[in-house]
Amino acid sequence: MKLYLYMVVLLSALSLGCATGGGGDAVPETEYGSGSFTVTDESGFEKNIGPAEIAYRSAQQFLAAGNYDEAISQLRNAVAIKPAYLEAWSELGKTYTTIKNFEAGIGAFEKALELSPDNEALIASIGYNYLYLENYEKAEEYYRMLLAKDSMSYDGNVHLGFIYQKRGEADNAIEYYEKALLTQPNDATTIGTLGNLYDQKGDDAKKIEYMKRAIEAAPDNFRFQTQLGTMYFKMKNYEEAVPLYENLVANFPEHASYFQHLGFSLSQTDRKSEAPAILEKAIELGSNDAFTYAVLAKTFNEVGQYSKAINMAREGLKTEGQKAFLYYQWGEALSKLKQFDDAIVKFEKVLSYKDPQWTDSANKQIDRQEKLKKREEALREQGVLE
Repeated sequence: MKLYLYMVVLLSALSLGCATGGGGDAVPETEYGSGSFTVTDESGFEKNIGPAEIAYRSAQQFLAAGNYDEAISQLRNAVAIKPAYLEAWSELGKTYTTIKNFEAGIGAFEKALELSPDNEALIASIGYNYLYLENYEKAEEYYRMLLAKDSMSYDGNVHLGFIYQKRGEADNAIEYYEKALLTQPNDATTIGTLGNLYDQKGDDAKKIEYMKRAIEAAPDNFRFQTQLGTMYFKMKNYEEAVPLYENLVANFPEHASYFQHLGFSLSQTDRKSEAPAILEKAIELGSNDAFTYAVLAKTFNEVGQYSKAINMAREGLKTEGQKAFLYYQWGEALSKLKQFDDAIVKFEKVLSYKDPQWTDSANKQIDRQEKLKKREEALREQGVLE
C-alpha cells in the first residue's frame, strides 16, 4: 500500500510538473518520456524510473486490489508512453483475459508477440483466447505454431486434442491427447478425457485402462471412480464394481445411488449376504424405487429370508414400475414357504403384465408349483409328512 500511495504521489507530481510552464526546473527527457524519478527499491539501491514504469507499477497495485478497470487504464497509459513495453502489453492481455474480454486480450497479446516473436507463453495465450471465442481455426493456427517450435509442447498437443474433440474427430483428438500425456503423464483430466473418447469408440478395454490411470493420478477425484464403477456395472462386472462403490459410499455416506449400486453389485457376487443391509440403507436415504425393492426381495429370497422377501415385495408394489419382477419374487418366497396355491396366484399375476423378461419363467413356475403340490400330497399320503 505504501508503494501504491507513493506511485499516486509520483503521478500527481508528474502531472503538476508537466502543467508548469515556468518557475521550476525543467523535467529532463529520458527513454521513458519526459519526467523520470529516482526511487529506492527494497534492497536499498536507487533506480531511475519513468512515467511508463510508474503507470505499470500502479497497475500492479490495482490488480492486487482487484480493480481491473483502473489497472487497464494504467497499463494502456504505460504502452501509450512506451509502445515497446513488452511486460505492459503482456499484463494488459492477461487482465483482459481475466475479465473475459477475449478479443481485447488477443489484441494486447499480439502487440506483445510482435516485440517477442518466439515467446511461447504469448502464443499459447492467444490460442487460449481464441478457444474461448470458439474460433477453433484461429486457435489451431497458434497451437500449431507452438508445435512447430516444439513438437512435444504440452499446451500445443492438449489444446489441439481439445479442438479435434470439439469437431467430433475422435481419432485425431486421441492422437494429440496421448502426445500431451508423454509430457505430463499424470494429467488426470486428459487421462479421463481419453477414457471417455475410447468409450465413444466402443473400446471398453482402453476405456478401463485410462479410467484406472485417471484414478491413480487423482485418487480424490471421485468422478473418475463413479465413471469406472458405472462402466463395470453396465458390463455386469460386479466383482470389479464392488470396491469402487465401497469407496464411494465411504466418502459419500448420504448418496443413495451409490448404496443402490453397491447393494446390487454385492447381490450378484458371493458376498450377497451383505447386500440387504446396503440396499435397505439406499431405501432409507431415498432410493425407494420399485427396482431397489425388487432386488432386495430377490436377495432375501436367495439368502433364505422369505418373510422379509414378501415384505419387500409388498412395499415395492406401493411404488411405480417393476410389478412383474415384484410379484415374481413374492411368488418365489411363497413357494419356498410351501404355500403353493398362493404362489400360483402371484405367478399368474406376473403373467397379467405380459412382461417378456418374466413371462416364460412365470409359466414354468406355475407348472412347477403344481408338481410340488402333488409331490407334497403324495408324501403326506405316504405318511412321510404330517
